[in-house]
Amino acid sequence: MFVIMGATGQVGGAALEALKQRGAKVRAVSRDPSRAEGLGVETVRGDASDTASLVSAFKGAEAVFVLLVPPVSAEDVLAESHAAARSIAEAVREAKVPHLVALSSVGAHLAEGNGIVRALHDFETALAGAAPSIVFVRPGDFLENWAAVLPAVQEAGVLPSGKLPLENRSDAVSALDVGRVAAELLFDPKPGTRIVNVPGPAQYSPLDAAEILSRRLGKPVTAVPSTREETVASLTAAGLGADYAGKLADLDEAFNAGRLAFPANSGELRRGTITLDAVLQRLLGGGR
Repeated sequence: MFVIMGATGQVGGAALEALKQRGAKVRAVSRDPSRAEGLGVETVRGDASDTASLVSAFKGAEAVFVLLVPPVSAEDVLAESHAAARSIAEAVREAKVPHLVALSSVGAHLAEGNGIVRALHDFETALAGAAPSIVFVRPGDFLENWAAVLPAVQEAGVLPSGKLPLENRSDAVSALDVGRVAAELLFDPKPGTRIVNVPGPAQYSPLDAAEILSRRLGKPVTAVPSTREETVASLTAAGLGADYAGKLADLDEAFNAGRLAFPANSGELRRGTITLDAVLQRLLGGGR
């Protein structure tokens, strides 16, 4: 039995599908099991803030995939994330999970100066030693994050980005690739703790994204720099809390300063295969 947190999300959903393709028995954990109906697997309730529900969900598992979702509306995102991380770690210990795969991020090795990724640094710290076999999966930035600005692209031909300068390329990967890698690692327990870095097939810049979108939409798309103030205003207008929006802006600044890169010799490498072109085509409704 393999247990998946976040099965209705992009990474968890991709991991679940990869497991199903291999004929594995899967249990999906969701705060609202009704949302997981139709996945074709056992579904149970489990909430990061409810340790007992996670213990019940994890018990009897051969391996468990866990993730931490920072609360977008919290007044103190890091404090609430830290509490959830401790709850998940406690559940892993109480359920005696033998093999754990945890979703983290590039930059999670840093205790500060990494924006919202600080929550995942704390997640890794909380999970340390919680199971005899642990894998921390550290992907690059998700290529699917470009979805947030596609309305502006389609309406005005403008692609705003806080990643500067616009020609700078950085590691990014599709969430679908990350889910596939996570599923593979669930079948690969080894004593101790491992780090698996997951970049995409290439590095990309905002200018690269604008060029692809211009071609896909058949009209000019211009990448434009977004100041910190503009980024925060846009995010809060979209419904994110002020603290979360600020942490995301901090994340852009960390990328711009070169702090969010995979350190040399920091772990194993599993490179994704899905390109930015393919992701943008899917986001625009042109395929998977």
